[in-house]
Amino acid sequence: MIITRLTGGLGNQMFQYAAGLALAEARRTVLKLDVSWFREYADFEGHNRYALSCFNVTEQFADEEEVARARGLALTTTERWSVAVARALRFHRYARRHGPAANFHRPPTFAFYPEFFAQPDGTCLDGMFQSEKFFAPVSDLLRLHFSFRYPPQPEVEAVAARIRSGPSAAVHFRRGDYTRNPRFAAEIGVLGPDYYAQAVRALRAKSPAAKLYIFSDDIEAVAQEFRPEGPHEFVRCVRPWHAFDKIRFMSLCDHLAIANSTFSWWAAWLNPSPDKLVLAPDPWFARSPHDSRDLVPAGWTRLPALRS
Repeated sequence: MIITRLTGGLGNQMFQYAAGLALAEARRTVLKLDVSWFREYADFEGHNRYALSCFNVTEQFADEEEVARARGLALTTTERWSVAVARALRFHRYARRHGPAANFHRPPTFAFYPEFFAQPDGTCLDGMFQSEKFFAPVSDLLRLHFSFRYPPQPEVEAVAARIRSGPSAAVHFRRGDYTRNPRFAAEIGVLGPDYYAQAVRALRAKSPAAKLYIFSDDIEAVAQEFRPEGPHEFVRCVRPWHAFDKIRFMSLCDHLAIANSTFSWWAAWLNPSPDKLVLAPDPWFARSPHDSRDLVPAGWTRLPALRS
C-alpha cells in the first residue's frame, strides 16, 4: 500500500495523486488517499476540500490507523514489549498493525529526484511532486484516471462545441488568492501584462486564425484590462458549471498560454496533441526558494514572467 497525503486545490491534488499512482504501480500495490489535511485546514481559501471525485480516479481512502502507522506511532514501553512478544509468538498481523512505521516520505527537494522510485511498499507520501518526471512511467494510465467522470451539462457542451469548431487557444489568468493572500502574492506573484502580450504574439504566430478563449478566477477584472486583438472570448462560468469544467475547456484548445498555476498546467498536460504549443512563465515563482527547474515539461515553451 502507498498512501499519498492530499493538500491544496485541484491542481495540487492531481500532482500528489499522480506521484502516488506512479509509486504504487512501481511497487505493484494499491494507492490510498489521506484527506485529513482538509479537516485540519478547513479555512484554507478555496482549497479546503477533496476535489478529485470529478475524475475517474481510484478512490480508496486511508483510515486514521493506516495513516498513523505509516507516519510513525509513538509507542509506550509496554506497547513496544507487546509488539516484540507478538513477533515471537508469530502473531504477525498484530505485530504489523502495531509495529514501527514503514516509511514516511517528504521530498528532499522541490525538483525531481530519481530516489523517489526507491521508496518501499508501505510509504506515506507528503509533498508537492510538481513535475511530470514523477509520473512519467504511468502517463498513459494517468490519462485514464484523469478522464472526466461526469458528462458535461448542456451549457458546458455548448462552449466545448464552440472550442472544437475551429482553431483555438486558451489563455489563463490566475488571480484570486494570488492577490488576496500576502504570502502567495510575494512568493508566487501575479503575472503582468507583458507576459500575456508575448503569449498572444506567440499564439498568433503559431495559429493566426485561432480564437482566444480567456479563463480566470476573476474574469471580470481580466476583461477590463486585457484587450487582445483578433477573435477572442472571455469564458464566464454560470450554473451548472463546475471549476473542473475550466480544465475540460482549456484541455480542448489547440494551444495554451498557462498561468503560474497547477490548474492550467494540468489543462495543458491533458491535451494529448503532439502539435500543441504550450507557453509557460519563467520563472514560475516570484520569490520562492523552490527549485522549479523540472516543473515545466521539456516540450513546452518558457516565456519571461514579468510580474505586475
